[in-house]
Amino acid sequence: MSQAATLTHEVPAGFFENLQAHALSPGWAKKAPQMWPVPKPRFVPAVWRYADARAALDRACAFVSPEQAERRNLIMVNPIADNIYPTCRNLVAAYQLVLPGETARSHRHSPNALRLILDAGSQTFTIVNGVQVDVAPGDVVLTPSWHWHGHSNFGDEPAFWIDFLDVPLVQNLECMYFEDHPLRNEPIVGHEPDSALRNKGEDLERSMRADGTVDIAPGGLKTIGLQAIGLKRGEAQAHGKRIDNNIYAITAGEVRMTVENLGTADLVRGDVIVIPCWHTFTIEGRADWSSLIRVSDEPVMKALGFREVKAV
Repeated sequence: MSQAATLTHEVPAGFFENLQAHALSPGWAKKAPQMWPVPKPRFVPAVWRYADARAALDRACAFVSPEQAERRNLIMVNPIADNIYPTCRNLVAAYQLVLPGETARSHRHSPNALRLILDAGSQTFTIVNGVQVDVAPGDVVLTPSWHWHGHSNFGDEPAFWIDFLDVPLVQNLECMYFEDHPLRNEPIVGHEPDSALRNKGEDLERSMRADGTVDIAPGGLKTIGLQAIGLKRGEAQAHGKRIDNNIYAITAGEVRMTVENLGTADLVRGDVIVIPCWHTFTIEGRADWSSLIRVSDEPVMKALGFREVKAV
């Protein structure tokens, strides 16, 4: 007779209570499954409108200044229960406003960051490790991990952009570091209008018109993937279920997104949509020319060796 056959089904009194007292849990009697056949995304697809955010930021100027706040921004919080910050599992996006004459003070942090410039006049720039990097509408500017950075607007027009960061990923990995610059505003020691950190909108536009979809600064941020996508009217892309999480921001024209568990949404310049993992979706150009930026955690999945697999 095997040992298994001699086991009794009667649990000794106090057995499970004793396990709990020692921070142990029986793997044969888990309270809930901890593995499943295919991904089960907690986050949901959602849309944010630039017009709504810009109006709210304009109103906030009356009572929020750079002296009061680290940044005058509006975070795109995924509308799921008990969520207060992430836009999707590993990424967060936010609209930000810097008024003429303002400087958003310098800091650095372990999360990687980038910003997509929506509207800005002349003399708007970011300062990265002491180098002034000019920005203009359509630009995508990188701020790699632990680089000092601050933002100034010395022109006469408000500057609006979208920030994207991997803060949720860094929080989950518990490797968060943050530091304010000791001088508040980092001194400028150089000026690089054509910095490698700046991906000019005009260059991206030219590449999109030639090739449709182009990678932006591959490897520039270790955890965040970037693409620029150009579409003619009626041109479409269909995407199946993916393990990566994606945020799209429209930079020109009008784009129709049809997303599983969301439906159809028509988006214009500055609008943002998040498509968490494991949702099918299509992208269709609705103007003579439309363009959008894709921000994803795809490099993380590739670096860790994860890939989509067919469920058994």
